[in-house]
Amino acid sequence: MAVRPLSSVLKTLTAFDCVAAAAEPMRLVDIAKQLGEARGAAHQRLVTLVEAGWIEQTQDGRYRLTLRVVSHAAMALEQSNLGARFAGVLEEMVTQSGETASLAVLDGRDAVIVRRVESRGVLRADLKVGAHLRLDKTAFGRVLASHARPEIIERLRAQGVSLPDDDMMTLVRQQGYAISEVEGPRTVSAVAAPILDAQGECIGALALSGPFQGFDTEKCAGIVVAAAAASSGRMRGDQ
Repeated sequence: MAVRPLSSVLKTLTAFDCVAAAAEPMRLVDIAKQLGEARGAAHQRLVTLVEAGWIEQTQDGRYRLTLRVVSHAAMALEQSNLGARFAGVLEEMVTQSGETASLAVLDGRDAVIVRRVESRGVLRADLKVGAHLRLDKTAFGRVLASHARPEIIERLRAQGVSLPDDDMMTLVRQQGYAISEVEGPRTVSAVAAPILDAQGECIGALALSGPFQGFDTEKCAGIVVAAAAASSGRMRGDQ
């Protein structure tokens, strides 16, 4: 016996897609126009999405996505085997550098490691899959923040999240990578570069990291940038 989809749910998800496709928060009148519905019907769908936590209203009454979407996007990337897809890339980075290689995505207020291949050395950077990293102080965070869409940066600032300053983000975009030295029980150095999809959106970042002592930043930067460029090419479908 065939099961029919719920037309009301499909229409509500169409409203979600409408908001998601916009570069800026949208007015109710514009959403209703795109949906081809009366304002009252469109408003009910938006209220449903707000209650579910998928969209929110700005102070001027416009509608935009919540950052909940980012969290689910991170899991979608993992479930679609993004981590597995780049496992070979990470392995090669470790072979070339002797350091630990990682893949991270922007998840809410932090950079989150979703895949990691440890170095063969005794001394390693003590970070694990699932670790949350600051956006302002770490190589991963600086890359993901520097290549995030303007509306995401605006929301993070509104939430009081510490971000790299404008000069730092400009530098990261210009040189194509970011570096960091994180103080802790053992001082760790890292260098990261962005993975860009076919639309030029940053979907994640690759990094090499290791103990500060003996970490060759220049060599690792070259390896990471090359790996990220090759990975971006694969996302675009380049041969």
